[in-house]
Order: sequence, then C-alpha cells, then structure tokens
Amino acid sequence: MHLRLVETAPPAPDAFEVPAVDLRKRPTRPGVTQAELTLRVSQHLAMAVGDLARSEGLREDAWIGLAIESERAVGQAAATESDAELLRGHLDTQAKERAMPIPGGPVRLNKFAVALRELGGTHNSSVSVLAAAGDDGAVLKASLPYQSVGAWRRCAIESGQSLDAWAAERLVEPPRGRLLWEAAAAERGETLVEWVLTQATRRSAAR
Repeated sequence: MHLRLVETAPPAPDAFEVPAVDLRKRPTRPGVTQAELTLRVSQHLAMAVGDLARSEGLREDAWIGLAIESERAVGQAAATESDAELLRGHLDTQAKERAMPIPGGPVRLNKFAVALRELGGTHNSSVSVLAAAGDDGAVLKASLPYQSVGAWRRCAIESGQSLDAWAAERLVEPPRGRLLWEAAAAERGETLVEWVLTQATRRSAAR
C-alpha cells in the first residue's frame, strides 16, 4: 500500500483561536459554576446599583455578585472599618497594574480579564430590568460562584441579619472599580476572595 499526500487548503489564520469574551452574553468568569440569588432591597438602593452597573458596563446581576463578594473579602481581611477603607484604596491601586500573562495559563480566563479591563459603560443594553417587589422595595438578582452561596448565608447568619439585609449593607455605598479587582485576580489565576486576602497579607507584611 502506498500513502499519498493529498493537498488541502491551509486553515484560516484564526481557525484555532479562542473567540473573544463577550461580556454581554456571558459576564462571568469562565469555568466557574454560577448560582443566582434573588435579593429584596429598597427602591432607592436598587436604582443606585442599576445606575452604577450601567456606568461600569457589566450586566447588573454579575456586577452585584462581584460587588458583594469583594466586600465580603474585605470584611474578612480588615478588623475595623478604617482598616477596610485603607485596604480598599490599596486594592484599587494594585488592581490597576496588569499582571504578566501566566505561561500556559487558560486562554479564556486571560481573555476574560482583558475584556473586563476594556469595559466602560459600553454593554449597558443588557442590564436587567429591576422587578418591583412592592411599594417600598425592588428585587435584584445576583450572580455569584456556586460555592459562595454558602459563604454569603453564613455571613448573614453570623451577623444576625437576613440575607437581603446583609447583602444590602454591602451595597449601601455601591462599590466602584471591582471589575478591575476581578480582572487582577483572574490574571493571577486566583479567585476574587483569594486575591483580596493575598494582597491584604502582603500589605501587612510590608508595613
């Protein structure tokens, strides 16, 4: 038997490229199972959260999940509110610095971080509509990592609050710039909470 080489057209230059991340369709970290929680908050807070999510460009449910999860991490790392405020400033500074790509790192995760850094109110057409929950309230949906659902509920129980009240407390002063925190964490191959705690530890060690 003789083998013959059959000439075929070469593949297109981008045939093996991973598609760019479209945060309008999939605004959450690749490879992480997401859960959805429904939260009842005041109409005023719901409007403020919606406005900030639109201004930062991420779909509302994903924005809420990142905002609350980042504040949960800060609460674990800081003993007092003054410490927390200083830590937030430190994390904002650290998050602005892009990390060098990890050799052999997951391509989709790297592209996710790049897409987050490029946001700026450009994807607001996909922000979910707030659902009314009564005369004095509204319903928000939060998208968060599946394992974090237990952590949120545990924190609420330990603080003696309902989950709605605990979550709302983390949004009273809507966090800004947390998309960069998530981008910085993704660039380093860390979860958002892991990145916050690692940076807090390094900050303490440097003092």
